[in-house]
Amino acid sequence: MRRTIITAICILLCYIFQTSVFGLFKLADTVPNMMLILVVSIAVMRGQKSGMIVGFFSGLLLDIFYSSYLGIFAFLYMFLGFLDGFFHRIYYSEDTFLPLVLIAVNDVVYGILMYIGYGLLKNHLHIFQYVKRIILPEIVYTVAVALILYRILLRINNALEKYDKGSVDFV
Repeated sequence: MRRTIITAICILLCYIFQTSVFGLFKLADTVPNMMLILVVSIAVMRGQKSGMIVGFFSGLLLDIFYSSYLGIFAFLYMFLGFLDGFFHRIYYSEDTFLPLVLIAVNDVVYGILMYIGYGLLKNHLHIFQYVKRIILPEIVYTVAVALILYRILLRINNALEKYDKGSVDFV
């Protein structure tokens, strides 16, 4: 129950930071994808099931407020959480390289899918311009923020695991 509440708070905080706080600190007209950082971090730390659940609810929150179609972001983030959950088996908590690489790769996939979904439908055919002006700055900004946010999420996860083990010892 405690993990669920803290995860829900993390989803809400990442949503607020992504949509409002970092909107004030845009670099190259982009904001870091905080929801993607959260989904990848949880998936790598906790596995596929947790990654899918966090991805679904993170995407659903974005769908409700920013998408004209309900479920697009929810499916995308859930799918990315599922794929990143495979890396839980080779993950160890001191490793920051794997989550950062996964965040960068997922941001590229996210950017390309957004280009296909929104750019091509609006007849924007300049993919290299989109990559240079939108995708690359967002990747850099997202990975830079992930360096800090991942450490915070790792501490939260370690504290929750310690609490879970402590409660199991009393049974």
